[in-house]
Amino acid sequence: MNLLIDIGNTRIKLGYATATGARNPEQTLALTPAELPLVLPWLQQQNLNPSRALIVSVAALEVEQQVSHLLESLHCPARWIHSSHACPLVYNGYDQPDQLGADRWLALIGVLAQHQSTQTPIIHASFGTATTVDTVLPKKTTQAHDKALFSGGLILPGPQLMSDSLALNTAKLGQGLGQLQDFPSNTRAAISTGIASAQAGAVLRQWQLAQALGLGAPRLVCSGGGWELVQLEMEKAYARQQHQLHLALQPIYQQPTPVLDGLAYMATQY
Repeated sequence: MNLLIDIGNTRIKLGYATATGARNPEQTLALTPAELPLVLPWLQQQNLNPSRALIVSVAALEVEQQVSHLLESLHCPARWIHSSHACPLVYNGYDQPDQLGADRWLALIGVLAQHQSTQTPIIHASFGTATTVDTVLPKKTTQAHDKALFSGGLILPGPQLMSDSLALNTAKLGQGLGQLQDFPSNTRAAISTGIASAQAGAVLRQWQLAQALGLGAPRLVCSGGGWELVQLEMEKAYARQQHQLHLALQPIYQQPTPVLDGLAYMATQY
């Protein structure tokens, strides 16, 4: 059994997968570095005895060492996955592949593993501490060893980071969420609507650029803890965009743990 570990900027997520890459997204543990001792009772509760761990990290060295010590206590060997590791599903088109965030790379692999039959571009928007909006082109359009192509993407502050920045750097706005409105008539609504609209606008920009390539209507996949803050605006804006282009209405696909899904796929390759 493979223990899957995603060490993020604010939280650590754990899951597990069989040798064939099968996993249950609902059986996921999310905690802070200070809560790492909770991993042992979680493993016992799940009746798990991992034979190895696959790890991706964007966190500080201190947090990575904490995870390493935990795995040593379990006598569980670890394999750390980086963006320079090749994947049969997708080619890394970053100018310098090793500078792509490892979590972005594994998330793209996880999305493609769930949407392998898709013959159109895929836009993956992850709303975390930072929001990333990445585009994958179908393999029929590339010469990259018969793989899909990660062609690049955006990075911007995530929804909560935008909110915190306003609260910290303005004197009287304060914190708190407001109702999303077309024409906000109070400060809380103005802030929440502004943040959600900025996030949705960034996603639609990349969707429109991919749509203009003439490869079919892109599939939109969203993930991340900030999704609930932008979901309503994103769904409305996406539906409006498709209606304006006279396209058949396609849903937004939500994928709760794409990084862990990517690790599960990579477990089948080693």
